[in-house]
Amino acid sequence: MQTEFKTGGSSGFATGTICTDTNLYKCTDHKVEYIEYIAAGDAFPNFPGGNGKGKATWFKVTLATDGGRSSFTAVQADIIAVEAESI
Repeated sequence: MQTEFKTGGSSGFATGTICTDTNLYKCTDHKVEYIEYIAAGDAFPNFPGGNGKGKATWFKVTLATDGGRSSFTAVQADIIAVEAESI
């Protein structure tokens, strides 16, 4: 079974709007999607990509395990440390 995040609802929250429901939210620039945990009482942040100053619309997400692909598949990458040899 594949686990995905799907948008929960069609209305989003603009940058600077105060969050009223602690949850996971996502925003996208149509190249990459960011998922962030935002607590009630906090303002929705700027778009995290680029210089971090762009406005964003954040959408509440829900966990989906039905296999319906209406969002994206998360990718986990392992970080590998590489040591340089002295020449």
